[in-house]
Amino acid sequence: MKNNKLAGSICALLLTALGATTAAAQTSTASILVTRPIYRFDGAHGSQLYRVQPSGQDLTTLVPVTYGVDILNPSWSPGGSSVVFEAGYSGWQLYVVNRQGGTPRQLTTGDGEHSHPLWGPKGVIAFVTRKGHGQCLATVRGDGTDQHIVFCPVGVPGESWSIGVKVLRWTTSGNGVLLTAEANEGGLEPEKWYSEIYRVNVSTGAAVKLTSQVFDGGERDLAISPDGVHGVYGGGPTMQAINLTTNTLTPLSTDGANPVYSPDGAKIAFLRYETDIKTSRIYVMRADGTNVHRAPAQTTNPDVYNNSISDWSPDGTRLLFNQVGNNQWVRMIDLRNKTSRNVTNGVADEHAWFHP
Repeated sequence: MKNNKLAGSICALLLTALGATTAAAQTSTASILVTRPIYRFDGAHGSQLYRVQPSGQDLTTLVPVTYGVDILNPSWSPGGSSVVFEAGYSGWQLYVVNRQGGTPRQLTTGDGEHSHPLWGPKGVIAFVTRKGHGQCLATVRGDGTDQHIVFCPVGVPGESWSIGVKVLRWTTSGNGVLLTAEANEGGLEPEKWYSEIYRVNVSTGAAVKLTSQVFDGGERDLAISPDGVHGVYGGGPTMQAINLTTNTLTPLSTDGANPVYSPDGAKIAFLRYETDIKTSRIYVMRADGTNVHRAPAQTTNPDVYNNSISDWSPDGTRLLFNQVGNNQWVRMIDLRNKTSRNVTNGVADEHAWFHP
């Protein structure tokens, strides 16, 4: 009996140690992608790409600066082993680099501005490319093969001839993407903003238009919930929720911009401009538009001209955001203890946070 108890105790200790080791390994691989502008003595500048732990430790250079070249919109592979980004080495092309850093490998070729890459769960990267005067959805595999245009939206009456495309998120099946095709009236001071949301199968190019909306007063920001069923438009006099199943638009009780859903879809973080400090503050609300409140621990730094929201933590307890002004800071708000702190200098984009 004693031997059995001892064996059980040893087994329990081993399992505990294994669990701690696994948790430590996951914590060590959690990383945030950050870009920084680097300036040379003669005024030339470029971007440098880093990864850093959410704690702000272990800052590692992934792509060193090339003066005259900006690195934009980095996005993690699903397993966190590689990073795709856009850069202007030879026109705007997509590149991939290992999470340990090194020489970037070019993925895309050809004319056009290949931008805003988003790595899907099946090894395919969706991105935006230009064709003629408009933009299209294209894909390429992570090894650089099978690059092709998947879908080019067609305008509706009243839109300008220049249609912009934004890849919003991959579908949960990994077979398609949700995107918005956007345009204004094409005048000097456009009064209407057109937004069509599509679900596109990346293998066949088949596209289903889920909704088509026309807004007064100019451009809108759009975010789609993780389940792909709901969305929210920001940037107008009031934010508006869209149900993609019923194609119904519902005004919410607040104004705001730059909406970002929490991973469980229950909450939305957004920006609201405050005239007293002449900048935007971060607010949080439930996905139905209720319980609107300012996120805690936001400083009124006079050197900060702009805030932007990057991402939520996987458990929805922390918010990653940027403060940009005379300096650039990636910061984090902890909603549990109502504190905030700097992560590192630089800027983190929308898909910058890898959660193992």
